[in-house]
Amino acid sequence: MTIAMAVLLSALAAAPQPPTVAVSYFDNNTGQAELGPLAKGLADMLITDLAAVPGIQIVEREKLNQALAELQLSRSRFIDPATAQKLGRGLAARYLLTGGYTMAGSMLRIDARVFNVETGAVVASERVEGKQDEFFDLEARLVSFLAGALQVKLGAGKAAGGGTRSFAAWSQYSAGLDAQDQGDEARARELFEKALRTDPAYRTARTARERLAAIFARRGRETAEAADRAFEGLDPKAADFVDRVGTLLAGLDDTRADQLGRKIKVLSWLGERGLLACPPRAAAAAGNPTVLIGGVPAGGAVSPCGQAGAVLLLAYRQADDPSQWEVVARVCENLIHRLPGDASVAQYCESVIMRTLELNHQRGEKQARKDWNDDVKFNAKLSSDDWRRALLDNDAAIKAMLALYARGAADGPAVTPSR
Repeated sequence: MTIAMAVLLSALAAAPQPPTVAVSYFDNNTGQAELGPLAKGLADMLITDLAAVPGIQIVEREKLNQALAELQLSRSRFIDPATAQKLGRGLAARYLLTGGYTMAGSMLRIDARVFNVETGAVVASERVEGKQDEFFDLEARLVSFLAGALQVKLGAGKAAGGGTRSFAAWSQYSAGLDAQDQGDEARARELFEKALRTDPAYRTARTARERLAAIFARRGRETAEAADRAFEGLDPKAADFVDRVGTLLAGLDDTRADQLGRKIKVLSWLGERGLLACPPRAAAAAGNPTVLIGGVPAGGAVSPCGQAGAVLLLAYRQADDPSQWEVVARVCENLIHRLPGDASVAQYCESVIMRTLELNHQRGEKQARKDWNDDVKFNAKLSSDDWRRALLDNDAAIKAMLALYARGAADGPAVTPSR
């Protein structure tokens, strides 16, 4: 090592490092639980804008969530010095910015504190308030407050960070972050898209939605690949055949056209062979069949047997098509005959499917056919990730699969299929 290099390394080692700052979620002091997600949105804005300040090093929100989980602080009040100090240490931060917010009518007030993590002392505190639609400016004042407390310069000007000045859009985006943190990615994407509809220029919401779309695409590919491997390994003679079929069907998402197509492929393979991978004695599925959520009884399932439940749910969704009325009725008849120990199959067929068929018959075949055709035209215009579009894209395969299950129990397999 040359003398010049040694001197340079020594100077770098001695140079002061920028302080590491963590932003915790602010306490919701509004008394309104529905405003709780604003804590996520406020932290996200602050982290985004503070990351552009050259004089500090900011901790990412993902690391904050990880530390909260590891330290079991998810429901703590962060304005408490002991909690703030514990969280700051868990994030290896020198300073922690936290506080609380409250609302009175249309007025929003944010109280902020900067803690020295090593000592637990409050370095500085600030209160900003204004109308809720001025939240963007209030957040900007908090960024300036922190910079002043740490004696760092903001630079030429604070970037907007892809934000919005619409309180409604910000609230929707904040709720999306909360849903994402809870693992409900479908709900998160729905809320991000809602925020974009409220403010089409909200770049941060678009970025979050695009990140989720990439996650969904990757997970979709992984699910499809795993399902294909599981399908190839199915052996009707295996002792765990019933469990393997149930696991395979449960892992496929009906709202995704490709995964629904795979589920129909598995159901068709079983139907062609006359196989029912169901427990010999199944208790009735819990739930209220008079209240349906996507065709599933509220609080329960169609059947404890994954195969029977999947077939009946698809039969229910075909019950509005007059060309399938007889087929759907025969599917129920066949499954009730072949699964006498599954009380939920008979209950679902009587309370849900037959009731739907009766209502459709009362409308008359002509009107029902018109309504069905109108639905087909509407669904064809939907995006590819809509569950109704997924059903439409697999309509022919669903009909062919239901025809297999409409056969009488004594008919036997019609053909010897290949995968």
